[in-house]
Amino acid sequence: MKRANKTRRNDEIQGSQSETSVQVQAPASEEFPSDLLRTSPKNVDYRQVLLRELRVITRQRPRDGREMAVGIEVRGDFYWPTPRFWSSLFHRFGVTGNIFRYFRYDEVFARVVDANPESRVRLCAENYPEDKRRLLAVSSPRRPVLRYEEAMHLLSRRVPNRREEQSDADLSYHNGVITSSHVPRSGEYGFDIGPDRFNHRFVVEVPVDGFGQPRIYLSLLRQICSNGAIGYSRAFRSDIRLGEDAAYTLDRALGQFDHEEGFAALRQRFESAQKSWASLHEVLSLQKLLAKIPQRSDAPRWQDQLDHVAGDLHTLYGLANLQNLSAKRQRVLPARCRVYDLLNFASEIATHRATVDARTRLQAYIGSLISDEYDLEGTAEKVPQFKDLFHHLN
Repeated sequence: MKRANKTRRNDEIQGSQSETSVQVQAPASEEFPSDLLRTSPKNVDYRQVLLRELRVITRQRPRDGREMAVGIEVRGDFYWPTPRFWSSLFHRFGVTGNIFRYFRYDEVFARVVDANPESRVRLCAENYPEDKRRLLAVSSPRRPVLRYEEAMHLLSRRVPNRREEQSDADLSYHNGVITSSHVPRSGEYGFDIGPDRFNHRFVVEVPVDGFGQPRIYLSLLRQICSNGAIGYSRAFRSDIRLGEDAAYTLDRALGQFDHEEGFAALRQRFESAQKSWASLHEVLSLQKLLAKIPQRSDAPRWQDQLDHVAGDLHTLYGLANLQNLSAKRQRVLPARCRVYDLLNFASEIATHRATVDARTRLQAYIGSLISDEYDLEGTAEKVPQFKDLFHHLN
């Protein structure tokens, strides 16, 4: 009897949508069409609804029978939910993602709706041809948000290149976030690190779906090949808190931003990278990341190109699988390149050859690498020739 009452209560809550709502069926595929993901959405729209008007569409996974959420229905419209949607929903209502290991999606939504029966939410979604929609995020209607068209117009006016010359690295949109590159208020401040010329830049990430605040990351632009290396870490990050007039707040921040101490620290880390041999661990970390990033089948393999930069480490150390070495051992064994070479290699792929999603992951590798002391910090300054270093270790 209790189980019957519980099921009936779930059905009542799920059925409390508008009477005009039309039930929709899940699509044949659980994944959003990959060909559409390679294109830009027609537009990004916003709508406010009651939380109880959302209905989760689920399907059992054939291989293990587990229930998976494949869509969200809102007033008869079907949306593919993104990971960003689930993250924003959990954050908004204090739910953790692992709760679905123990309870069904409809049960969890029933409890959330039961605790927030009249709660209104703002939905942000991408619209594609053939009525395909991706649900980006859910947020409070009272939270300031910079909408897609307004943010694109504002940021495009402040990128250093003229509009017709802008590249994807200057201004891009992906998964609810616009990313753009800018010159700080004090100017580019050209300087040399070894044989290379660099300029100061900063990169701003602006969420347009209401989830999160804009963030600024310090960056260096290598002139010879226009590679941009971004300090994707807390050490080189500044947050922008949007006010009631979101566009004015962001525009003022972009026009006034500068960080002399931060740029000095970033320059110091790149200078030190030239004086530090890369460790086996640092090379293998980049190799592991590259293996997870898809690339065209007719293009040269990035892992092979990395071997050309770092040397044939398998032959050097006489091991078929270098991953069998402990992390501690990997950190004290040198590769045939310096950390600076890894930074340039990763930034070149991120700037010119990777997708937007892969670009972020590669720049995160760069950010984590320069934020901490290198495994073999300063060793190339003391022993500039690799053969001398290798003989010394043995």
